[in-house]
Amino acid sequence: MKKSLVALAVLGAFAGAASAQSSVTIYGIADVWVGSVDNGTGSMSKLDSGGLQSSRLGFKGTEDLGGGLSAIFGLEAGLGMDTGTSTGFKFDRQSYVGFEGGFGQIIAGKVWSAYDDISAASFSGFDSAFSPEYFAFGSTGYTANPNNGFKYTSPDFGGISGAVSYALDENNAVDENTTAFHLKYAGGPIYAGVAYQEETAGATESKYTRVGASYDLGMAKLLGSFGQLKQTGGLKTTDYSFGVDVPLGGALTLGAGYARGKDNAAKGDEKRDAFGIVATYSLSKRTTAYAGYTTGDGKTAGVKTKELDQYAVGIRHTF
Repeated sequence: MKKSLVALAVLGAFAGAASAQSSVTIYGIADVWVGSVDNGTGSMSKLDSGGLQSSRLGFKGTEDLGGGLSAIFGLEAGLGMDTGTSTGFKFDRQSYVGFEGGFGQIIAGKVWSAYDDISAASFSGFDSAFSPEYFAFGSTGYTANPNNGFKYTSPDFGGISGAVSYALDENNAVDENTTAFHLKYAGGPIYAGVAYQEETAGATESKYTRVGASYDLGMAKLLGSFGQLKQTGGLKTTDYSFGVDVPLGGALTLGAGYARGKDNAAKGDEKRDAFGIVATYSLSKRTTAYAGYTTGDGKTAGVKTKELDQYAVGIRHTF
């Protein structure tokens, strides 16, 4: 009897140690907004998903392999809260497995590119659906999370870190590779980052560059972003934006910004300007109410070619 109790105690200790060495987390965002969108053809009332952040459901885990090395995995699916699911339930945001330790992190699968890590980090309007950059910028059409990817992220060295990613084309007939890297500094009130991504699709080559920075003054946070896209045939787009986030006391924060994008003559010589403003109110640690407004237009030779006028209120819950 005593031997049995001792054996059970030993097994229990090993089970406790094993469970302490590995973990799996379920997380997600449920975000819904209602409002009106006018693209120049008349206003349309909408109830949509992902106003402040894209709705999602994810699983991530880690297992301690010893010696400071851990195995990690991640699965993340995009959700359409207005329809239950818009494209069928699949882990199309990211799905990876890899290792992390003192050397940094290396993962493989469908991963966010190193460029995407930096691209919207300094966008105004909290990088939401109401950020003016998404209307005015011509350099936001890159492949954010290509298939068949590898990614290495370095450790943090006094606030400085970097990452590089590469996605295989798996196509003998056409060259379709995606290569990206970034370097950033985040320390105290200062953030600065630079990123580059090159996409090859047959004879077409697209080169994306992004530089972003922010400075937190306490009473306000200043943001700025610059971007450029160069494509085969001499096509080029140049973008820039400025923004500010202002805590208004308590749980209320206001974010506003202006963005401009300009295509060169080879790409049509279109100029796009947009302004956006977003207010967020934290109802709790996990639940935020928000309201947003965006207006913008695009012109070629003084003739309006596109426009946007949208406003909405919504709620985001994280878990």
